[in-house]
Amino acid sequence: MDHRWSIEVWGVRGSAPTPGRDFMEYGGNTSCILAERGNETVIFDAGSGLLGLGKHLKESGKKRVHILLSHLHIDHINGLFGFPLFLDPEGEIHLYGRGGEGGCLWEQLKCLLGRPYWPLGPEDFPARLEIHEIRPGEAFYLSEGEENLVEVRTLEGNHPGGSLLYRLEVGGQSIVYGLDCEMDGRIARELKEFSREAQLLIWDANFTEEDRKIHPGWGHSSWEQGLWLARESKVKMVLMTHFSREYTDECLRQQQKLAEGEDQICRFAKEGMVIRL
Repeated sequence: MDHRWSIEVWGVRGSAPTPGRDFMEYGGNTSCILAERGNETVIFDAGSGLLGLGKHLKESGKKRVHILLSHLHIDHINGLFGFPLFLDPEGEIHLYGRGGEGGCLWEQLKCLLGRPYWPLGPEDFPARLEIHEIRPGEAFYLSEGEENLVEVRTLEGNHPGGSLLYRLEVGGQSIVYGLDCEMDGRIARELKEFSREAQLLIWDANFTEEDRKIHPGWGHSSWEQGLWLARESKVKMVLMTHFSREYTDECLRQQQKLAEGEDQICRFAKEGMVIRL
């Protein structure tokens, strides 16, 4: 059994998918990242990239997955519509997240995925679907065995309506998922400890630093802030993602050149990218 994490990028955008010739290199799907280790299949967020990932999982015979939702904004859940494993009687899907401003996670998912917005609701899926409502600061385990338990820790992000940040920990390896979080003095102190010595930090690089300064309160950060956090926390690698839907490939190439020139631990996410830890 392979005890290393394999990370695959399936969606890199924020707000909305961006199809078109100017978005082909980095990709146009919204947030979705696969993390696999041994028999564990973990998915960070269910943006539109989940549709392609779902097809890949179906073709590879994967039946049991854990989906960690940062929050319920539409760009992070629009891949749930049409996710193939929901229709597999042998499928087992565990959805983790927090309820939004309108109620508990289960009730909100039923509203979002059901009629009149979609012909099938969660109660219609032949797959086994388990909903796990998580409170900020709560820790839990994904694995069921006694060895190599995957621990998940959470932190409340700084985002309109709230968000959850995740840290996966197992076998001395750790991955931090920090999307949809606006850096400020309070959250910076908490993030430094939360990200301490992680092998990989997946960071909200929605804005350039210049654009971030003119969008206070939008709940997003910049790659410059991600690099600062990675250095302060002694992170081995930081993966920038959740790019603004307005940033073309040419814009991102320019930003990537600047970022990687500052620090070799930095990478910009592209759909299809694979990272092995």
